[in-house]
Amino acid sequence: MTMRELTYQVSFNTPAFLGNAEQHAQWRTPPFKALLRQWWRVVKALEVGYDHRRLLGEEQALFGSAGDDAGGGRSKVQLRLSDWSPGAMSQRPALQRVDHPETKTRDGRPIRPDADVYLGFGPITLDAMRPAIAPAGPAVTLKLRCPKFEVDNLRKAMQLAAWFGIVGSRARNGWGSLNIQGESLLGYDDLTEVELLKRASASSLVDALKLDWPHGFAKREDGKLAVWRVGKINRQEKSIDGFGSWREAMEELARIKIGFRTALKFPEEATPHDAMQDRHVLAYPVTNHKIRGISDDKRLSSSLRFKVHERGAKFFAVITHVPCGIPRAFMPNPPSIEFQQRVWSTVHQVLDTKFPERVTRIKKGVA
Repeated sequence: MTMRELTYQVSFNTPAFLGNAEQHAQWRTPPFKALLRQWWRVVKALEVGYDHRRLLGEEQALFGSAGDDAGGGRSKVQLRLSDWSPGAMSQRPALQRVDHPETKTRDGRPIRPDADVYLGFGPITLDAMRPAIAPAGPAVTLKLRCPKFEVDNLRKAMQLAAWFGIVGSRARNGWGSLNIQGESLLGYDDLTEVELLKRASASSLVDALKLDWPHGFAKREDGKLAVWRVGKINRQEKSIDGFGSWREAMEELARIKIGFRTALKFPEEATPHDAMQDRHVLAYPVTNHKIRGISDDKRLSSSLRFKVHERGAKFFAVITHVPCGIPRAFMPNPPSIEFQQRVWSTVHQVLDTKFPERVTRIKKGVA
């Protein structure tokens, strides 16, 4: 079997909480392989007709799996990092406080949460931060060795990882935003609908929610993709400038997340709720709003993802929706697709209209 080697330079634009066996931050290949597999599935989904059984078979044949002779096998894709150093960042970034209409003291006074704690609670608390790999550190070389017949798809997957790649704890909130260069990868400015659809598929939100695994991007009712750029937007000049630091970009993402989450109100009824409410669709659990019958160990990850980019000493962000329906493994009788579609459409509308000076959808580009 003819093999090819691809070489990339990787670093982080925001602190990355990559845990080793002791939950200490460290450069490791498993998170990068998981990231590659994640975006490879999105690249491959249309080719297999969104058949998850066929996709799983091809994924196991390529990336390997544990099992007996019928289902097991070694990976045909090998990753190697030039450095396995531990992360030495342990001091909280201490981002600015942000307004939140629902956080109050017991006597009703407003509390403005710290943006870093709001986006990173767990690895980050008011008192401390778990060690992280610091942003803007020296780039590490990532070598990817793979069969020649799969090079094209893996290149596409790495391009998606360069645009949207995040790894580690609380990554979907923007922590662990990767900077990936090499192998003629396109940059932040090249992220357009045309270029994105050369590497992945997109479907209507209703169709996307019929599958319970991430398989592509969402098309809005107007046919445009549910992918947004975040920066300092001048709509008169039709230009977008970046933030002065990754901290500013993360602070803005915290404000945006508060904006679309609080647009979905909870009823005044006592908790736990007897049925899934609108905000539960975004992610679960939700503080002080349990669902009756859902065990405390159940988790529902958000299909909306944040990523911070660095370009020319300025920082921008990307928000993307890779939608899928609520899996029955989480809830045996999930709410209807129409219910889920209404919730996500509300979120899309908030992103389209609530932050005109900070959020705009990506350009269509040139076919």
